[in-house]
Amino acid sequence: MIDDSHLTLRLIRLRGVDKWRPSAPGLWFLFLRGGSGNYMAGSVKQRLRQGDVLVLNGLAGGEIRGAGAGELAFSCFSASVEYMYPLFSVSEISLMQNVVESFKGIKLHPADSPLAVECHRLISSAPPQLNLDHRSHLLGVVAAVLREEFKSLQLQRHRVGFVSMEEHLLQVFEKLSANDLLNLSAVELADKFGCSRRHLNRLFHQHFGFSIAALRMEMRMLKAVSLLRESAAKVINVAEQCGFNHLGLFNKCFRRRFGASPGQWRTQAARTPAAAPANVGDHMQCPLHSNGLCPMLGGPSIANNSSPQKSQLKAAALSAVLATRPEPSSHAASHANA
Repeated sequence: MIDDSHLTLRLIRLRGVDKWRPSAPGLWFLFLRGGSGNYMAGSVKQRLRQGDVLVLNGLAGGEIRGAGAGELAFSCFSASVEYMYPLFSVSEISLMQNVVESFKGIKLHPADSPLAVECHRLISSAPPQLNLDHRSHLLGVVAAVLREEFKSLQLQRHRVGFVSMEEHLLQVFEKLSANDLLNLSAVELADKFGCSRRHLNRLFHQHFGFSIAALRMEMRMLKAVSLLRESAAKVINVAEQCGFNHLGLFNKCFRRRFGASPGQWRTQAARTPAAAPANVGDHMQCPLHSNGLCPMLGGPSIANNSSPQKSQLKAAALSAVLATRPEPSSHAASHANA
């Protein structure tokens, strides 16, 4: 939910013992216009003076207090970085995890810094009407602040300890089990990767060429194939174990993937235990096929121009799929006619 301070400039005046604290999550941008004061959060105390620019995380807590009997005046607005992802380039998105980490506390840009001077110049010329022009102008302020963060992170790329987005994804993949990928909700899975659900989907498309949903569906289908080989297993129970609450939806997804209903697949597979029937799977639609990640076609086919990190990522994604793969001898041929 967007707070009414989102990309909306407000003037705050604190007198005496008055206090101010962020009213919503997201990043808050404060521009000190007069007087002096302090930012207080537990044992942290940051002195604030006229001309300073303060960026703080709304979830970090803390509050602004005036100093002495004078008045502290500042302009402020909030912005949700998540809503601005479409504005970023691919290279910038790859740095966003580190940018978000850098804003967990506060960032002070002193009044004499070039960034603070630029921000105050932009704020002073912001249209007073709270309309599209006003919000677009404030986006320019956010862009100026984030630009400095991107520059700083790009300088760190060659320093020891810097974790690129590819390395971060690989580290998380190595810690996740197949059950995690199958059973965690999209929000819970995004939390594991340390980003929003929307951003995680964007990263999957960027690095793998398919969505989280496509990976999970393929894992569910392969798990279903493995379970259906047990002749005593009921189709409805297989559907439930694979995460489907509706038998009709399970049948539809299975037929789309393997070209036959679950019952037909099991009947024909039982007749040919060494290999699945040739006439099953003529219309398969594997979401991972075109990306070289189909486990039924002999594993990953990484393009020659892929980076080592991306190759590792694809291998990690494939290993998650293989964790749900049935025995090769029992179904490998079912994909040969795809």
